[in-house]
Amino acid sequence: MMRPVIIVGTGGHAREVAEIVQAQHAAGQGGPLHGMLTDDQTQHGTTSLGIQILGPIAWLTSRLSQFSVIIAIGDNATRQRIAHQFGSELHAASAISPYAIISPHATIGAGAMLFPNAVVGPLASIGPHSIMNVGASVSHDSTVGAFSNLNPGSHVAGNCQLGEGVALGMGANVIQGRSIGAWTVVGAGAVVIRDLPSQVKAVGVPTRLLI
Repeated sequence: MMRPVIIVGTGGHAREVAEIVQAQHAAGQGGPLHGMLTDDQTQHGTTSLGIQILGPIAWLTSRLSQFSVIIAIGDNATRQRIAHQFGSELHAASAISPYAIISPHATIGAGAMLFPNAVVGPLASIGPHSIMNVGASVSHDSTVGAFSNLNPGSHVAGNCQLGEGVALGMGANVIQGRSIGAWTVVGAGAVVIRDLPSQVKAVGVPTRLLI
């Protein structure tokens, strides 16, 4: 039996993920959406898109065995913090749009979120709790680390390595065979033609580091 799904988050990103979860369930590919959580007390007891907002994130603490969970918060570090807060007891569910195109030979990590028109090529790997937004693509043999975020229309060519927590801005591109270190941010519309180290910000065509 598929566990009901709890979404952590109530913002715009969470609402989009909620609709993906509902579409998955309608297609028989996931559990029903049970509710959403936020630490914003003003939202407790209300609804969003007709979905109940049940309480704070800590509501999950005594209920982890009952639910699958998607941490639908856009900020990479916040997703990591919440995932680590619950540790191995967290049953992470993935939200995969019926309109995403995923190779049967790709690997999708627990808790990943793949939006409509996302494309994942053969032998590519998308890490746990990562986001592939609308129209993002990851080509063959590339790896995207956990807690990363590929914004709408960003593209990763084949044989690339993206570390944990990488953020690609809207419309950013990474050419074949490049690597991007952990927690590096690439600006919107940028083109990565050289390897980038960890924990930097890069912008432009081609990218340059921001000091």
